[in-house]
Amino acid sequence: MTVYAALKLRAEDDEDLAIISACLRCALTSLGEMAYDREARRFAAILVRPLWETAPPKGDTDKVDEAPDVAALKRMRAGLHFDHVSAVRFRRLDRSEPNKLLHLVAIVSASLSERFAIILSFEGGGEVFLEVDKIRGQMRDLDAPPENIQKPDPPQNGSFEDAKF
Repeated sequence: MTVYAALKLRAEDDEDLAIISACLRCALTSLGEMAYDREARRFAAILVRPLWETAPPKGDTDKVDEAPDVAALKRMRAGLHFDHVSAVRFRRLDRSEPNKLLHLVAIVSASLSERFAIILSFEGGGEVFLEVDKIRGQMRDLDAPPENIQKPDPPQNGSFEDAKF
């Protein structure tokens, strides 16, 4: 039996951010699950991430490059936050639909003149662009999955509220 340990990761550079991005690849969220506290200079989001660490081991050496079936993976809620955020911009995301389901593709950073950008990229080309003084973030699982956790039922109309986890 595999023992599951909740993840708690921090990001202080590009390499750390790449690890968090890999853990959150294919995670589900919505704009309604994101918040920016201007006074605290913190951006936070709740996501439902695939438990990549529970993927069955690859047994066939001919299929080494084949990724696990995301739909078959167990999922759980995770929190993500970044500190030292001076601005948040939404690109190609309809803010009038706060419950629309978004599929995270990657989290990357880019160097600006004297700051950094952290970019959360979503399927379909949408992005959340964070302007930060330095890379300081954290991702952590919010609850341990029960033994009988099931794969999520697909939402009926593409809404985060309708997705069943």
